[in-house]
Amino acid sequence: MKKSNLVTLLSLCFIIVAVILFMFLWKTPSASSGTETESNSTTQSNIITTPKDTSEDISSTKTEDSSEASTSITDNITSKTNNNTSMGDALFIGDSRTVGLMEYADIDGADYFCTVGMSVYNIHKNSVSVPNVGKVTLTELLNGKKYGKIYIMLGINEVGYKFSSTVEKYSELIEFIKDKQPDAVIFIQANLHVSKSRSDSDKVVNNTAINGLNAELAKLADGKSIFYLDANILFDDEAGGLSADKSGDSTHLYAKYYREWGEWIIRQTALLIGEG
Repeated sequence: MKKSNLVTLLSLCFIIVAVILFMFLWKTPSASSGTETESNSTTQSNIITTPKDTSEDISSTKTEDSSEASTSITDNITSKTNNNTSMGDALFIGDSRTVGLMEYADIDGADYFCTVGMSVYNIHKNSVSVPNVGKVTLTELLNGKKYGKIYIMLGINEVGYKFSSTVEKYSELIEFIKDKQPDAVIFIQANLHVSKSRSDSDKVVNNTAINGLNAELAKLADGKSIFYLDANILFDDEAGGLSADKSGDSTHLYAKYYREWGEWIIRQTALLIGEG
């Protein structure tokens, strides 16, 4: 073979190899580009599925909104109950705790027949100064004015007596009130506890005795015209005694808590007899 032909053949082979290499190198980036596109597609697919998290957020938001709406409705009901339950026909009978209600609860329109040391044993013996009425006996008060609601809280001064005697006297008092005020709804109020420190050190006035008497008084309620109210849930500590931070003498509430008690009484009254 001539030398010129050999050069020509080698040149042709070189060109063919060069073309093949060029084609190979050109396709490789294309494949890489395809991989990147596939990867991006997968990423986009993941992004599309993330609204599941958003959906949970929306659900949570709706729950919170619903809760807020429920709270708002409850607040409105409570507000209406407080505003529409009239206490202008109410009479509170009791000892020093009821004196506290009279002085600090600010229950509009209610009358109070109460004094320090009052008990079922002496309630008929003395005249009491009733604001806007005058100094009267219980008989005179009940004969002279009609009441729709009568609240009784007596017992703390009686825990040293036999329970049976005290309950008998209490029952007689209820019958007396029913005779004088046949249309009135009667609310027996549980005696508030004393603090744990006093309860543990006082052999007479202690929470064991108070609970025992309250349990007997609760039996006098019939759920129709006589109801039992126990406000200890508002003021007790974990030990079941009057919370130390709510009382200065281990027995009586600080002034600000009487308003809370009064508002609770109004709400319970509305629930029990359908007012509000």
